[in-house]
Amino acid sequence: GRGLRTDGGQGCGSSRPARQQGRAMESSRLGPLLEQLKAQKGKLAAAVAGATLIAGAGGVYLHWRHSRRRTLKRPFVIKDLANGESVEDPQAELTKVVSWLQDAIIRPIDARLPGRPFEHDLLAFPFTPMVVVVGNHSAGKSTFINDLLGLKMQETGVAPTDDGFTVLQRHPTRDEIEDGPTLLSCPENRPFKELQRFGQPFWGHFRRKRLLLPENTMMPYGLQIVDTPGMIDMPVKTEHMAGGRGYNFIEVVRWFAKRADLILLLFDPDRPGTTGESLDVLTRSLAGLDHKFVIILNKVDQLDSSVDFARAYGTLGWALSKVIPRKDIPLIYTMFNAGAEVEGAPLREHTLPLEAFRKKRREVVAEVLRAKSRHFDNVITSTEDTMRQLQMVAQVLGAVQRRIRTQYKEAAIWGLLALGTPALLAAKMFYDKWTGTRWVPAAFGTGYACLGFGIQRLLREYCRQFERLQVADLDSYFEEAYAWYFIHVDAEDLRVRWATVRPRVASLLRAASSSLAVLPEIPAWEVNRINECLEKDIWYLRLLAKLLRGADALPAEAVPGTLPARAEVNGKVSGKK
Repeated sequence: GRGLRTDGGQGCGSSRPARQQGRAMESSRLGPLLEQLKAQKGKLAAAVAGATLIAGAGGVYLHWRHSRRRTLKRPFVIKDLANGESVEDPQAELTKVVSWLQDAIIRPIDARLPGRPFEHDLLAFPFTPMVVVVGNHSAGKSTFINDLLGLKMQETGVAPTDDGFTVLQRHPTRDEIEDGPTLLSCPENRPFKELQRFGQPFWGHFRRKRLLLPENTMMPYGLQIVDTPGMIDMPVKTEHMAGGRGYNFIEVVRWFAKRADLILLLFDPDRPGTTGESLDVLTRSLAGLDHKFVIILNKVDQLDSSVDFARAYGTLGWALSKVIPRKDIPLIYTMFNAGAEVEGAPLREHTLPLEAFRKKRREVVAEVLRAKSRHFDNVITSTEDTMRQLQMVAQVLGAVQRRIRTQYKEAAIWGLLALGTPALLAAKMFYDKWTGTRWVPAAFGTGYACLGFGIQRLLREYCRQFERLQVADLDSYFEEAYAWYFIHVDAEDLRVRWATVRPRVASLLRAASSSLAVLPEIPAWEVNRINECLEKDIWYLRLLAKLLRGADALPAEAVPGTLPARAEVNGKVSGKK
């Protein structure tokens, strides 16, 4: 025993020098390494500082690029036309500004929205000023157009006589007729190319007549009149026949109405706005375009007495009140076509004031002849309306998305708390206190995972149901998004615009494939750019349109392309800002 302890003691004593020797060898190896690190400490600090500097410069550069992308880069200079600055070619300048607004402001946002809802509201240049004539069959549309042309070119009659859209335009040298496929590639009317989307049933019945008219015609050069098929109701409506025409007549009329400078809506006293198709045109095709259409009660010379006239006028007013949600009945022109009073019954005596009706007819003709001068104002109004609708879509859609994303986050947090807390407690219990077989914790974990999957599906369905409820409650989001505007005023113009925009927002939300939360959100800086363009560029366009319209007489010494120093535009006196 003593020997074992002696040997053990010697062993312990001999191991102590060995450990000391190992430490010495380790320190001898680490010493040069530490000295080398100390020597390179300055280099490492410089490298870290350089990397930090490069990262900071990269961040500054990315921020600069990002802010530069947000800054508007106009390919033109907004000139102060009201204070003497000039433009060489106002029409080319106006076209450039409108094209830039569409390409830089509207299209980038529209491309991110499902279905590109504003794609067909954009304008293409050039296109000729246009007047669209719409009405029931036998309302006197073709007779009115023939009188305007000074030549009988359109068939007239009591029964429907025209089954397509006909463009009539004055030509200086000859008569020619172009069919639909040729007209779709018309170089002076680039927007006609968009009509291809309505298919062969439409453009197979689409044509243009360019006419050599008499010298005494009222029809000017550079104006086109669009004669549309008479609106009728089919005995049986079939969805696959698109109302019996083979194409979407309501959408085609809407397309022409959006680009028209004047819309004549004619009614016959026998059918004063009672056909379903005419009511659809008023509510859908001409919605939001009431600043451009003229309502006409035609053929009033066929009425026998003031009682019949009152009945026809009252019936038309009642029909319009059902589709135009305003207290004031729009102005209705009462007239008859030129020459109608001597056809068939020249000796007929009238108790109605025919001279007053002739005066109204002359007013309607004057409105048609003024359509050319209104062309660029209508282009600007259409562009402004599209931008304001896009702005409203962005703000309301953003409010809906923020609310839905908040709901998703709340559901995720409560779900994690409800499932995570029991899971952590169970895991701690099994780890600390469980001494049985391992399959029990495994079975518990599997069952708890299935339970969590079921709760996750339940929460997901709850969120989807919440999304569907938000689509039905869009009006409250509109009120929330524009609450600032409703503090002191009713802002009725916003409510009227919302009535037009609401179906588009609802369609966008329904078109979201998986969830509304994944829809692209339009950032605030893009909405602010729309506001800036509405304030600056639209005003500049109005000044350019004033130059083109030539409403005010300029002094003889005025430079072409300038306005007087204090010019009144749209009822506002402009001054240098």
